Amino acid sequence: MIDVAFLLLIYFLVTITVTRQEADLAMALPGISNVTGGPVQLDQMRIEVSSAGVISINGETVQESVNEREIPQLVERLQRYSAMARIAGSEPVVVVNCAGKVPEQRFVDVLNACAKAGISNLGITQ
Repeated sequence: MIDVAFLLLIYFLVTITVTRQEADLAMALPGISNVTGGPVQLDQMRIEVSSAGVISINGETVQESVNEREIPQLVERLQRYSAMARIAGSEPVVVVNCAGKVPEQRFVDVLNACAKAGISNLGITQ
């Protein structure tokens, strides 16, 4: 009986195909890596100025009052965006979309907010 058990054991050991499941997985183990990557590219920030002078960032209204020249919410958001871009190692990009009849002073206010935040890469669309 023991001989039959050993023969079956030898038979199964010889006929079985051993697969290395660990080798099939392409994963990096934690440790020191010499791989260097490029800078992370952040999405551009889109500022829209309507013909009534309402300013919105990425579809979210920031300021509706046209009479106020200071736009602290816009400056604060632009400063945060600029800081995140610099941490990621990329350049912050802002696209200003102006409607056809935007008051000129409102457009200048948006440009001043960008200057206060230290953003120099600007695109202007209509």
